[in-house]
Amino acid sequence: MKKHKIYIFASIFFSFLIFCLGIGIKYIIDPVGLNNRFDTGLYKDVALAYRTQKFVELNNFKPDTLIIGGSRVHYLDNNDLEKYTQDRVYNLGFSFSTLEEQYYYLKYSLEHFPIKNIVIGLNLYPFSQRLEDNNSDFDKDLLEDGFTIFKQIKHYVEVPLFKYLKYVLNNKNIEATYKDGGITAYHQSIVIKNNPKEPMWENTLKGYKEKYENFLEWGEDSLTYYKMIVELCEKYDVNLKVFTTAVQSDLLKLLQETDKMDVFYIWKEELAKIYPYWDFMYENSITNNKDAYIDPSHLKQEYGYLYFARLFNDKNVEVPKDFGVYIKKK
Repeated sequence: MKKHKIYIFASIFFSFLIFCLGIGIKYIIDPVGLNNRFDTGLYKDVALAYRTQKFVELNNFKPDTLIIGGSRVHYLDNNDLEKYTQDRVYNLGFSFSTLEEQYYYLKYSLEHFPIKNIVIGLNLYPFSQRLEDNNSDFDKDLLEDGFTIFKQIKHYVEVPLFKYLKYVLNNKNIEATYKDGGITAYHQSIVIKNNPKEPMWENTLKGYKEKYENFLEWGEDSLTYYKMIVELCEKYDVNLKVFTTAVQSDLLKLLQETDKMDVFYIWKEELAKIYPYWDFMYENSITNNKDAYIDPSHLKQEYGYLYFARLFNDKNVEVPKDFGVYIKKK
């Protein structure tokens, strides 16, 4: 019986030791780049935990201005916005972003940092009454309790080390792919280089066709979080600017093909009842130019400055006359 107890104790002890060793190795390698205590020379794969990484970086960065939205915002260059705000700009664009997580990241930021300006890039799909599970690492508790010891342990337990190593050891990136929350021009060049345009174009349209057909619908809760976002900005008296993201015309035509134009028109009409905004989501000289896009959903970063020139009424920048319509609050 005594030997049996020793065996059980030893098994538990060595299992715990191996568990701690595994966490220790992951902590040192730091696949996502959360602690950055050890320079291993390995590329950090932020995409393994976008939301967690941005929370940690946000707290270190302490911004004055936030730009918020989905992956279309993620591709925008912070410097193009900083030109007008003249302060510290952080990009809170997330792939497959929901309005719920945008609200909670905004709420946390306003409560903890001296935010002066908020710029929001809107996409139609997140307003849908039904949303496909985006399988993200969004954790509301993280924004309420912080990156606690328990959260840190959980992160390092869950981060897929072998998947990371397989990717990173074959990764030839030589420049930063993310900076201050945003995707860099170098990252964009890698995306374009590694993805032939036509197949990527067709796959994007196919993906949105499935989303529109299976999920996109208007409902009584569609505007709930957007209203809360606007109310929050008004409460903290920040300078809020809102715009709709300029998708390529093929994606607009897809709304017609899937018989979802009614949702599109309701969306724009209802937005105007809440807060004024700049509308770029319609056919114009930019959205009709396929060369200006990575895929039908994402405008290339080098065209992003046009948004901000319109939003900040910069007469020194030549913006196509048909790009951008100001919609007053109704």
